[in-house]
Amino acid sequence: MDDRTEGAAAARGEGHATASGIGPAEGGVAATRSGASLWGGRQGLMLGLISSGIGLHAFNQFAIVAAMPLAAAELGGRDWFSWVYSLYFIGSIAGGTTAASLRDRLGVRLSLGLASVLFAAGGLVALFAPAFGFIIAGRLLQGIADGLIVAICYSLIPANFPSALIARVFAVEATVWAVTALLGPLVGGLIAQGVSWRASFLAVTPLIAALALFTVLTRPKVNDGSAGQGGAVNAGADAPAAAFPPRTIALCVAAAFVLALSSASSHAGWQAATLAAGVAILVIGIRLDGRFGVPLFPAGTFRRGSVLGRGFLILFLMSASHSAGSTYLALLVREVFGLGPAAVGYVVVTMAVTWSAVAMVASRINSLARRHAVMRAGPLFQVSGFMAIALAISLQWLPLVIAGQMLIGTGFGLAWANVNQAAMEAARKTERDRASALLPTMSTAGYAVGAALSGTIATASGLAASLGEGSAGDTATWLYGTAAIGALASFFLGFGVRLRN
Repeated sequence: MDDRTEGAAAARGEGHATASGIGPAEGGVAATRSGASLWGGRQGLMLGLISSGIGLHAFNQFAIVAAMPLAAAELGGRDWFSWVYSLYFIGSIAGGTTAASLRDRLGVRLSLGLASVLFAAGGLVALFAPAFGFIIAGRLLQGIADGLIVAICYSLIPANFPSALIARVFAVEATVWAVTALLGPLVGGLIAQGVSWRASFLAVTPLIAALALFTVLTRPKVNDGSAGQGGAVNAGADAPAAAFPPRTIALCVAAAFVLALSSASSHAGWQAATLAAGVAILVIGIRLDGRFGVPLFPAGTFRRGSVLGRGFLILFLMSASHSAGSTYLALLVREVFGLGPAAVGYVVVTMAVTWSAVAMVASRINSLARRHAVMRAGPLFQVSGFMAIALAISLQWLPLVIAGQMLIGTGFGLAWANVNQAAMEAARKTERDRASALLPTMSTAGYAVGAALSGTIATASGLAASLGEGSAGDTATWLYGTAAIGALASFFLGFGVRLRN
């Protein structure tokens, strides 16, 4: 069976074990054979490419966490702190929603190459920033590039790995995410502490180089077809190039931007108006998707009760909840507990490390009933973690902050991979790569909305003033209370998401 035929068979689910990793009867043998090939040859190179993109995303996210409070203090950007994250996520939405179309028109190699150059340019803008606004602009550029890279990497999974290996690929990426997330605050924090916060934007350079190397070495299959010369897609009749729906993308990006504007003023009327307008624009974009051209979202995404729709919504809400609580976490920990950049980074990254450790354990669960149970329990761990951190900030008790971070990470580790896989498999086979590309984009959209909400809450509650007085308990209660509500909604939605046998 050649690569093209094998890719098509994998998409149809033929000749492979079930997606849980262990299939009935002969599934164990098939999974073992597939498992051996995961680390060598073509699949090993593909795993390297995908891991480079996801590692770049995780490392960059955490490498600058410790540097941002220092940058805000030096450049006077505390009142605009949430915009570093809001515009980064807005850029990621723009990049993620255009990724499949760009990939199919320019090819995987050229698309990833251009995204890497854009990412590096954003880092240089932030590196030489004379004012805090330049950091925000640099992060916007990096967000666009990050959205492109991560979405393209995710979209390559279903066409380049048999269905029996998909859960294991997610588990490997959880490990990659853990290692790079762990190195991020160590390298970034030490550079910020020993050199300057500006130099921390250079820490990601080795991962950009690794992504470029694997981009050259691989020839990814896309849409169940093969990549042509230079990475261009050689799609067949059953695999047309992904469409580019400018209206839907523009409305989604505009909605995220208007939501972010809610934090630009402390006036309650302004905040309410911008939040309502942002939600209205988002709803309009969803309702009009596909009516005036090609659709952005796969069929059934917003159909009531659909597994795909519920899966997307859970990814959105879990991300929004975490973002609402985590956007100001580094600033809160630094100001309330007086920790240095490296220590702040490790408090923040505790969540990511726990997420990955729990995900590795959860990936070994083969029983479908148990996988459903742990998936549905995940958001409840989030709720407990948010409540713990709110209490810890009020009591100024650092160990409870760390415990809360571990609870949040446990929630993600139990639920995330299963929800992603359920949503991916619920899409039509002809739309599975498009659904895969949108998985990280839905998460990013949640982070953008959560960051906007956190900025609004921080402005309304007078976070800057409360930090100056040495107390931020009221703000923390609002931030993490909002986060807990979103996580609770995810829990109830989880009962409508089912994995396939």
